[in-house]
Amino acid sequence: MSRVFFFVIFVAAVILFFGLAQILLLRHLNRVWWERRWIRRLAWALPTVGIVFFVLAVAGEYYRASWLAYSAAPISALAVIAEVSLMLSLPVSGLIHLADRLITKYIRRNGKSEEAPSDPRRRLFLKGAAAAVPLATITTGFSGVGRAFGPVQIERKQFAYKDLPADLEGLRILHLSDIHLRHYVTLSDLEEVMIEAERHSPDLVLLTGDVADDLAQLPDAMRMITALQPRLGAYASLGNHEYFRGVERVRSLFDRSGVPLFVDKGTRIPVGDSSLFVGGIDDPVSMRNVDQSFLRTALDKTLIDRGENDFTIVMSHRPDVFTTASAHSVDLTLAGHTHGGQIGLFGRSFLERSLPEKYLWGHYHDDDSQLYTSCGVGHWFPFRLGCPPEAPIIELHRA
Repeated sequence: MSRVFFFVIFVAAVILFFGLAQILLLRHLNRVWWERRWIRRLAWALPTVGIVFFVLAVAGEYYRASWLAYSAAPISALAVIAEVSLMLSLPVSGLIHLADRLITKYIRRNGKSEEAPSDPRRRLFLKGAAAAVPLATITTGFSGVGRAFGPVQIERKQFAYKDLPADLEGLRILHLSDIHLRHYVTLSDLEEVMIEAERHSPDLVLLTGDVADDLAQLPDAMRMITALQPRLGAYASLGNHEYFRGVERVRSLFDRSGVPLFVDKGTRIPVGDSSLFVGGIDDPVSMRNVDQSFLRTALDKTLIDRGENDFTIVMSHRPDVFTTASAHSVDLTLAGHTHGGQIGLFGRSFLERSLPEKYLWGHYHDDDSQLYTSCGVGHWFPFRLGCPPEAPIIELHRA
């Protein structure tokens, strides 16, 4: 309960920050709009609606009122998107308004009288331009809600290793993360992913946590995955949502499925004359900064049975483990959790420059160790812009 309370307070504070930012930008940079009562009311309504409906969405999740969570989350998302869009666009509109005032002032100063008329076409153009900027950004932002329900991208990602054993050349790994089966991603959606993935003939399927928010759907999901019949099997690791939904029940459901769940352990898989080690580490659950000592201890436990010459793959819900994994000579780390920050640009998270050490989305290198952080098959908050849902196929090659 304390984790949920902290999360709600944090997100509410973020929504309030965005709301106050767009109010200040309206009031000080776009006074001609701020003078209109309906705009002032709308500006104050955005953070209020965002916070209220976010709390309702969390309450719906917590008390398992699906109808409430499913309906409240998109409304909260739209309010936040409008806030962020206005925060980004209102400075531009403010500059346009400033240009209009300066031009009008210049004309009056150099005209024959103080009442020299201004060009109505110019005023109309500048007013239209000032309004067009926030409208365009809000429209683009709202389209992100629609993109959250778009098709899952299944593309091959080439990973090259200079010492890759010949038996592992061309090995294909289907990486599934953050499916979040419940409201916005259903079993029929997962079935479409499996049908498309089957065309790539994956040798191995790895799930890196947050599989199902509705645990009643988990057994059917595991049956779909095992029906793919990858020749080297399917394996899973825990995410924070498995703990939120009841980790003991999750472990019991996995025990009765054909997909082993690795919690600080792994297995050696013979591949020809070579050996593959696949392990999965526990999740720290915390929504705050991850305790690196926890990840180091979890990784040490996971790698105990690793062979000296094994090609090593570690499943970790959190990409934060990558630096430690690299120091432990882990060849490939697969992670999720971040959802790409929900906003991407040119195949990277929009937040990449601000948080480079978080490995938010995509392919990363550290010497001979490599990481792929998936932005996920699904989501619990229905918004994506520039980072479409994905289920990548990691293909190994010798450099």
